[in-house]
Amino acid sequence: MVKLGLRTKFFLYSNTLIVGTMTLVTLLSVVHEREARYEAIVSRGVSIAEAMAIPITDILTDVQVRVVDEARLIENYITEMLSRNGDLLRYVVVTDADGTVIHSNRSQLLGRHFDRALGRGDIGRPESAEIDDSDGHRIIEVRTTLNVATRFLGSLAIGLSLEPIERQVTVVARRAVLVALVLLVFNSVLTALYVETLIRPILNLNQTMKWAGRGDLSVRAPERRGDEVGELSGAFNRMMDELEEARDREKVQRQQLAHTEKMVAVGTLAAGVAHEVNNPLSGILACLDGIEADPEDVDLRQRYLALIRDGLQRIERTVANLLDFSRQRGMRLEPTSINHNLRHVTELVGYQLRQAGIEARLELDDDEPLVMADHFQMEQLFLNLMLNAVQAMPGGGTLTLKTRVRDGRVVVEVRDTGSGIPPEIRPRIFDPFFTTREVGQGTGLGLAVSDSIVAAHGGTISVDSAVGAGTSFRIAFAAVPRERSRGEVG
Repeated sequence: MVKLGLRTKFFLYSNTLIVGTMTLVTLLSVVHEREARYEAIVSRGVSIAEAMAIPITDILTDVQVRVVDEARLIENYITEMLSRNGDLLRYVVVTDADGTVIHSNRSQLLGRHFDRALGRGDIGRPESAEIDDSDGHRIIEVRTTLNVATRFLGSLAIGLSLEPIERQVTVVARRAVLVALVLLVFNSVLTALYVETLIRPILNLNQTMKWAGRGDLSVRAPERRGDEVGELSGAFNRMMDELEEARDREKVQRQQLAHTEKMVAVGTLAAGVAHEVNNPLSGILACLDGIEADPEDVDLRQRYLALIRDGLQRIERTVANLLDFSRQRGMRLEPTSINHNLRHVTELVGYQLRQAGIEARLELDDDEPLVMADHFQMEQLFLNLMLNAVQAMPGGGTLTLKTRVRDGRVVVEVRDTGSGIPPEIRPRIFDPFFTTREVGQGTGLGLAVSDSIVAAHGGTISVDSAVGAGTSFRIAFAAVPRERSRGEVG
């Protein structure tokens, strides 16, 4: 189905109205002109017939008393009337009282019976009728009686052509068509002006709304007009201002929620960090005791100092990772290795995994797929999902982390063998502050923040779970083409 724009519709509607109106006016004009011309011809025909009937009746009366030559006088009179009314009069027929043609300009009718002749009962009642002439043309025939008082002598019939009516009707129709064409041209010019002054602002506002619908909340419509379009533009601009403010507030709230959840995750990681720090510290203290016991042994001192340096570097890396993760940052998109994020987060939660008896399996794509993402937000996303999986497997199990590239998208799967999610609460798991844990066991923000991070990166997240069989989260992002990623990373 062809989709017509507002400009095209306006042209079609206005010109269709002009065409329809002029068609109706033309039809009415033609009908009125034809009726008026028809009545005028009938009136003229009756007048001619009545004017001819008087002298012809006198001639017929005089002939009967042997005063004049009937044939010569009537034929001369008919010829004169035909010459005077040549534009209209086609034939004249004079019959006797029995209906036989006695005089006519059409010689083939002489001596024949005239079927349409009037009789004695029609005295004083002229009549007219539209008939087909012998040559196939439509004519008006006017008939009247020839009588002296009540004495019936015969009848008179004259044929009047309808060609003047048709010519005049054609002229009227052509004039109407010409007027319609002039009106169409004038209307098209006027419509073009209307489009520029009235419809174009509406089209511009429509285009601005389309841009806003694609996510550009910075667009604004001009408010120079003082009519309803200007009011609509002002209302649209106020709505866009409110949407921008709401988006900014939502962005701030999302960042606050994400940081809150990050701090909760930091608290969860604290036990693991303490363990990772205590082990090197115990080794460092043992080395110091050994150095103090035999300060003169240079080889022993050098070996212990190397061990102390290694232990301190391990502590430094552990604390740096924790601080780096907990620090609040603005979002920065860059080519990011999903595999690297998963390895790093697995290292962060290593202590929790060992404590819960969970085996971590990494099934990562060998091509190291990259996505345009914020490195630290990706790590928070996967950390939330892993901690959620750890809490779903209190008795141990398997945590599988899998990446693959499919149809230009990087798909990440975080699958556990825990208790699963009941179907009745599955639609609410991404709602903020929704949690099934006991008070103090969780904030209910982990999955909500994860969903927000995925949405901010233009990705999708879905869940597949069965009670008692575990849960699988699948996240998909647009993959960065290898040529582009090499250039940007390099």
